[in-house]
Amino acid sequence: MLLPKQMTRVLIVGSRNALKDTIEVLYQLEAAHLIDFSAEEEGFSLGAPLPESSVASQRLLKLRSLEKDMGIDDEDVSGQMETGQIEMDLASTIDGLEAEITGAIESKNKINLRINELEADKAVLQSFQALPLDLELYHDYDSLKVFTGKVRGDPSALVKAAAPQSEVFLSGNGDFAAVFVNTAQADEAQKALVQVGYTEVPAPAGPGSPQKHVAKIDEELEALRSSMKEAVDKLDELKDKHSTFVKAADEHLSIIVEKAETPLRIGTTEYTFAMDAWVPTSEMPKVEKAIAEKLGNRAHLESLEVMSRMEPHGHDEEGEEHAPAKVEEIPVKLENGKTAKKFEFMSGMLSTPKYREIDPTSAMMITLPIFFGLMVGDIGYGIPFMLLGLIGLKKCVSDEWKTISTLLFFGGIWATVFGVFLFGEAYGIHFAEQAHDLSWSSLLGVQLPHELVLGGFEIPLGIYSKLHSVKQILYMSVWIGIAHLFIGFCIGFYNKSIRYGMKHAIIEKISWLMILVGGALLLLFVVDFMILGKDVALTDIRMLVAAVLLVIGIGMAYKGEGSGAILELPGLMGNIISYTRLAAIGMSKAGLALAFNTIAFEVMWGHDFHVLGSNSGDIVMLIAALGIFLVGHLTIFILAIISAGLHSLRLHYVEFFMKFYEGGGVEFKPLKVIRKYTIEKNGVSE
Repeated sequence: MLLPKQMTRVLIVGSRNALKDTIEVLYQLEAAHLIDFSAEEEGFSLGAPLPESSVASQRLLKLRSLEKDMGIDDEDVSGQMETGQIEMDLASTIDGLEAEITGAIESKNKINLRINELEADKAVLQSFQALPLDLELYHDYDSLKVFTGKVRGDPSALVKAAAPQSEVFLSGNGDFAAVFVNTAQADEAQKALVQVGYTEVPAPAGPGSPQKHVAKIDEELEALRSSMKEAVDKLDELKDKHSTFVKAADEHLSIIVEKAETPLRIGTTEYTFAMDAWVPTSEMPKVEKAIAEKLGNRAHLESLEVMSRMEPHGHDEEGEEHAPAKVEEIPVKLENGKTAKKFEFMSGMLSTPKYREIDPTSAMMITLPIFFGLMVGDIGYGIPFMLLGLIGLKKCVSDEWKTISTLLFFGGIWATVFGVFLFGEAYGIHFAEQAHDLSWSSLLGVQLPHELVLGGFEIPLGIYSKLHSVKQILYMSVWIGIAHLFIGFCIGFYNKSIRYGMKHAIIEKISWLMILVGGALLLLFVVDFMILGKDVALTDIRMLVAAVLLVIGIGMAYKGEGSGAILELPGLMGNIISYTRLAAIGMSKAGLALAFNTIAFEVMWGHDFHVLGSNSGDIVMLIAALGIFLVGHLTIFILAIISAGLHSLRLHYVEFFMKFYEGGGVEFKPLKVIRKYTIEKNGVSE
């Protein structure tokens, strides 16, 4: 269906002791979109979480902490567990796992801290290794001051000048120094050191040479790294052993908490509960039957209203707009076929449609791949696009990559169709013989046909050349734009008619359809008169009909939208011109292909494509030509995906959708359990 599923607003009331069972039934049905209870309802208050919420929340918090410590990702887990088995093992496994992981983590952290300390000490000692002094020589002087640190140059001369009673030791590379100076001259020596960028590095305590201390540290580091490896291996072992259980238990507890906290969205009294929900009208019999059979007299479901597509506010009978009353937004459940569902993410990237407007997914499913294929229009790229798209649809998991795969597959089909029948080319080279251009006929030495004969019908293989039929392709793209916008205004007319009535639909959308059709007729007249040079008069039927349509359409649009309609007229012309990008992208791709083909075949054959040149027998030149051809067309291949994909989406989001699409709807999210790592006791998983 083009419209989202029709919704019914329901009220479920019952005894408070039946609340848990009611929630369980609704989760099993997966058909009720809960409306959050308003605290303004007199006599009701928000419900409290079910008793199992507290214990499950505490266990879930502890489990997720362990999950983080173990570093478990979704990619690390395969397989499922039964919920019954999880319940049996949950308490004991969590406690035992916590003890093991806590010990391993504490050990790992202590070792890591000690390693960092030792590496910092080693870094300091390595600076002192460059000096011929033991560590005890830097300390415990009464009459000497010792400066040790990094310098940017040799400080010997400056220090000797400032403090004659001094001794300077400098490292081999000149970036570290130790200065021994009389205490009385320490200040002057320090000022001299500052001039060479002195940065103090305190000398480590202890006897012996720095080399011995470094060797001792290296021994300890080796032992610590061995212990660290054992701790990491222990964590990896625990991760491999318990990852499936941890993720399954996380999922199981999350479901328990979600269900147990559902009463926070429900109104309750001391003895009763009441909940509002949206249910698809087509699923009402199933919901009513399930509640009656499983809950009996403990709960009752009442249908409050089957929601109409007509807006309950916004326009009065005289056509004046007024402030809408506050109403609950009706959730949207899309109803698309298997193929159209693949395009839902693309239309949803802009916004979710409102309940009272057509879902644009079906229209997008048809025109988006056509635009993509028209901009590519080459069998050499179309077939690889199809193959890549097919592989992606089978292998990809994320919505983003599935969307790209969908566009590549269906766009590749149309790129192949247009490449064969409209442009007759592969990799920018035409099939049939061309007067001045390279062709597959001349390359292969076989005369390829200009048309294909099937059942007495001649089907052309290449009507236009992207580089030689520029005017025709531009003209065609303008008419494609007019047709696309015409469809958009027709959808907009339908949306307005079901939401506000026929009168408003005619004023707000038929007016623009008349302007568009009038402009199209005027375009035909202008092309004949100014471009083709035909002898046409102002009394031409196209001119007369166009004038009538434009005058009436502009008048109706002004009545419906005011002066804003006049300001939008240039915008409509800009929308139509925007569709010339269909031709421009195709021509740019063809130009790039021509450039790379020319370079590659000139390298291979010389300057005449039709006669083998002196390079034809040179294996090096053949390899170079092949490299240029492959790299060039791979570049075009990537650019085609980006440019054709983005511009196809832009024509829909900006030009097409603006004619009818409002968006901003609320997605239908029923009470529902999604299982990935768990299997219910009855063997059902989702």
